[in-house]
Amino acid sequence: MFARETRLAIATLILTTATLLACSRPARLAADLVITGANIWTGNPAQPAAAAVAVIGDRIVDVGSADEIDRWRGAGTTVLQAEGRRLIPGFNDAHVRMFDGGSDLENVDLRDAGSAAELARRVNERAKAKPGEWILGGHWDERRWTPAGLPSRASIDDVTNSSPVFVVRYDGRMALANATALGRAGITERTPDPPGGAIVRDDNGFPTGVLQDAAMDIVARTIPAVTSEQRQRALKHALEQAESLGVTSVQDLGASSEDVGVYADLVSRRELTVRVYAALLENDWYDQAKLGLRRAFGSPWLRIGAVRAPCDADAVPDAVRTRLMAADHAGLQVSMVPIGDSPAARALDVFGDIIRANGGRDRRFRLDGWQIASENADRLASLDVVASLQPDSTGAPVLALLDKGVRLSLGSGWPSAPLNPMLALDALVTKGLSPAQALSAFTTGSAVAEFQENEKGTIARGKLADMVILSDDVLTVSPSHIKQARVLTTIAAGKIVHQRKP
Repeated sequence: MFARETRLAIATLILTTATLLACSRPARLAADLVITGANIWTGNPAQPAAAAVAVIGDRIVDVGSADEIDRWRGAGTTVLQAEGRRLIPGFNDAHVRMFDGGSDLENVDLRDAGSAAELARRVNERAKAKPGEWILGGHWDERRWTPAGLPSRASIDDVTNSSPVFVVRYDGRMALANATALGRAGITERTPDPPGGAIVRDDNGFPTGVLQDAAMDIVARTIPAVTSEQRQRALKHALEQAESLGVTSVQDLGASSEDVGVYADLVSRRELTVRVYAALLENDWYDQAKLGLRRAFGSPWLRIGAVRAPCDADAVPDAVRTRLMAADHAGLQVSMVPIGDSPAARALDVFGDIIRANGGRDRRFRLDGWQIASENADRLASLDVVASLQPDSTGAPVLALLDKGVRLSLGSGWPSAPLNPMLALDALVTKGLSPAQALSAFTTGSAVAEFQENEKGTIARGKLADMVILSDDVLTVSPSHIKQARVLTTIAAGKIVHQRKP
């Protein structure tokens, strides 16, 4: 009897203790956001597809079937029903100039002007709307015009005589200035062409208003300096544009120290909703190195630690080469941005010299927004250079690069080209990549280019919750329809930052 009563008492104690322990356990974690009913392309080879995802804070905590993710729902969970649409990682644009892009959104846009007459009409309209203000922007392309031929100030001088005009060609190598802008710069028929530039003249020797290469600087120097308020407005405008297009990360290859200051201010106010990796000019390398900064230094929202150097058709100056070697020795990431038709081989020579001088390591040199030949693929692979493709670069042998094991990232080159990722995907598919390969370059590939593949670029547990819902499935639609897809929802750090109706 005693043994039986003892056993009952012990069993009762165990059950009571278990009950108390169960009651004292913390409540099951609930997700802040659940996206369900989705057709997910994760970009993660270990789990290529899924139907739902759960987010806590700014991180993904689970990816799986709708039933598996349903257990993450709680009273405070926001549930987003994707209705079977394609969900992908947020786009990471590896080559933008955010301030220039934001400024262009406020300036005159001439990208689709089909003739010199249309250029003149738009410039003249802007002058009437904002008399006396500088008219900037442009990105005109005379190759698309009918009839062909460069523009002339003669078509805009009469209407814009109180407003200086300086509108740049799509490639940044020419600009059209009106008489007012030329006058402020002191350019007359007697002004000699500067070294490395040309003042285009008519048959009588008078400037037509078109300035080429270094001659553009004569007028550019007279444009008033940008105020801090103008810089902040332009950058915020650029960030809003990126959000609307599903671009959740950008690599700003046009950044200045002033731009970084604006980004830092936005971070402090929790107003930065697009992640930024800013690359400063190589002649500022010591400003970062003296503080002990290294590549990809900073927070998930804002990082620095990269330097960029232009590479033109001439030899890379010894001073630039020396500064790049010093920057690499200090642990900064090095990017070279060829200008015009500069051969990639020149930049690859510099990279090879840096490796010989500083030794081998995972440094991920970058060639950004350039054109290459197939014979460069082996050198790119051997030097472990990230090929940051710009989709409108004609003839880039992307399949040859992949075959050689070259790591690809994708950057629009905005504002020289549209920021819309669908146009970039369309361009790469047209060049022979599969839609999945193109998406990978624009997500995982761009994350690799900035040393962030462990943080973003795929939809996986532990990754940053940056995702996009598309109107059309770019992986299965006809290639000719990819460019028609739109971003319906942009999610950054687990928050919906942009949403539109289907």
